[in-house]
Amino acid sequence: MNRVLFFIFAFMSSHGIAEESDAPETIWLESDEMVSCTPRELSRGDVLRVNLSGSHGKELALYRHDESLWLFLVVSSPPSTMKPLMSSQRFENVKQIEIASTTTGYRWDNKGGNETIFSKPGKYTLYVSENLESEGGGYKCELFVKNR
Repeated sequence: MNRVLFFIFAFMSSHGIAEESDAPETIWLESDEMVSCTPRELSRGDVLRVNLSGSHGKELALYRHDESLWLFLVVSSPPSTMKPLMSSQRFENVKQIEIASTTTGYRWDNKGGNETIFSKPGKYTLYVSENLESEGGGYKCELFVKNR
């Protein structure tokens, strides 16, 4: 009997059946017409300018790739200790924001707390969405912070 189960599992795994998910894949689009970030490479003291158009959404976050860390800047229901960049209602209507290297984001992990967003060098991705924690997706742009 164990041999039969092994062969069934092997067949399902080789055809992707065992790992298939019904959840839709979140789609994040890179579109300079909707969300553009300049400069794409930041040095000490640089200001990130983010141009937004259309209905870009209500929430904004950065993802620090080296640590797999989300830093939320604008969220519809912020934790009481979060220092948001602005309210989600205001963010929904702005066409341009400037993010200084000293701006803080809220760690979206078990530590929580506000942290300087560009405190470490490496790859970052900025995400803009109607709801960051949904499968609805939104827009993104990638940037790099140079070693300070």
